[in-house]
Amino acid sequence: MDGHQKQRNESARMIEDALFELMKEKAYAQITVTEIVKRADVSRRTFYRIYKEKDEVLRSFFGKLCREYERTVLALPYYDVAWIARDFFCFWHGYRELLLLFHKRGMEEMLYYEISRVAVEVVGGRMKGAECENAAETECFAYYSAGGFLLLLWRWIHLGMKGEPEEYAKEVSGAIEKFVER
Repeated sequence: MDGHQKQRNESARMIEDALFELMKEKAYAQITVTEIVKRADVSRRTFYRIYKEKDEVLRSFFGKLCREYERTVLALPYYDVAWIARDFFCFWHGYRELLLLFHKRGMEEMLYYEISRVAVEVVGGRMKGAECENAAETECFAYYSAGGFLLLLWRWIHLGMKGEPEEYAKEVSGAIEKFVER
């Protein structure tokens, strides 16, 4: 990575941090780009070199998180609910404060949309080792799985993300396996 890219990445991180700090103080809709750049200590020009608008800061951030998740999980030879649940909830628990902030600010819809944008690709990547008849089957299953786990994340956030992620993963996978086995 060259120096210019490192500087751009650092500026993006400072802008993200500034936005999240401001979200702790007031509603997202009330936050302006001027406030973000002032808090981040970057110029408006720098902001607009990286982002087209304020919403793009969040889209970019959640896209990075989903790519990070994808890099940290292994492809599976078969669909193992307990393994997937543990990986999924342990990963998102690392961002607990941010997820609860989005909940507090009533921004779950944006949060789930941004995660779901890449979730199907992530699920498809994890299932590369699984036997599948065709790409359409993989896609259907990826949508089904991603949707279910996103709603379970939503449930956990609404419960305050209390307890350890492994405990929640065990609860979730146990319930799913109970009904799938029937």
